[in-house]
Amino acid sequence: MTDVPDDAIAKLYAVPLNAFTRERNALASALAKSNRAAEAKAVRQLRRPSAPLWAANQLAHTDGERLDAYLEGVTEVRRSQLRDPRAAAEGLARQRRDLHHLVRRAGELLARHGSRATPDMLRRISDTLLGAAVDADRAGELRQGRLQQELAAPGFEVLAGGGRAGHLQLVHGGKSAPMDAPRGPGEEAAHQRGHAAQQKEEAARQRRDAERARAEAAGRERKEAAAREREEAAARRREEAAAREREMVERRAAIEQAEQEARDLGERLAAARRRLTELRRAAKSTPRRRPTS
Repeated sequence: MTDVPDDAIAKLYAVPLNAFTRERNALASALAKSNRAAEAKAVRQLRRPSAPLWAANQLAHTDGERLDAYLEGVTEVRRSQLRDPRAAAEGLARQRRDLHHLVRRAGELLARHGSRATPDMLRRISDTLLGAAVDADRAGELRQGRLQQELAAPGFEVLAGGGRAGHLQLVHGGKSAPMDAPRGPGEEAAHQRGHAAQQKEEAARQRRDAERARAEAAGRERKEAAAREREEAAARRREEAAAREREMVERRAAIEQAEQEARDLGERLAAARRRLTELRRAAKSTPRRRPTS
């Protein structure tokens, strides 16, 4: 997508997920009207991001400082892993905290925009953040909120700055040794066992973090569902009470109208009776005329 300006991609990936297609087509039409056919074609080919990818990109806008700290922290851990194991261990702890926060925040953004933050989605967000952290180009795209594909999580040895096991050596006491210094068979085996144990421990930590994030997301979802049910029940009760009140008002108005009509009829009946009485009196007082012969 080299024909698409980076700022255009970042702008598109910042819109709500359900508005992406509409905004993409509008941008393509605007570029076409400006005689930028190649860019318009490239924009139309941009695929709607998946929900996890969209959420990861939103972090650049909502939690930019935390995202920068996380990405820089991974880089620093990889640099210090050999020269200062203690600093590397502290950096890994910070990295896990930042990653946990970012994944949780991305899940909240999904929920806020109507998408269910499932455990699988949270795992994919975590994998994408981990994958971007060890790739300078992808990290730059993520910082600008324009990462265009989900990423796989790297292995622990990549996060820790290593390559092949035989080329990693933890150095204690602040003195360095050559990275490729030859080792005896026993020393090499012990080193590989230690490195494998490190990898296993870190993988277990990451699994626990992911499980905790999934459990927290599920717990938040249950609480939100319960809160929605309470709100809906309260709204129904308010509507029912309002309906009963309207019905009572209408009934009172109908009663008052009927009473007024009864009063009007009574007054008309009394007036008619008075008129009848007057006419009868007048008839009795009128002298009868004798017939003429």
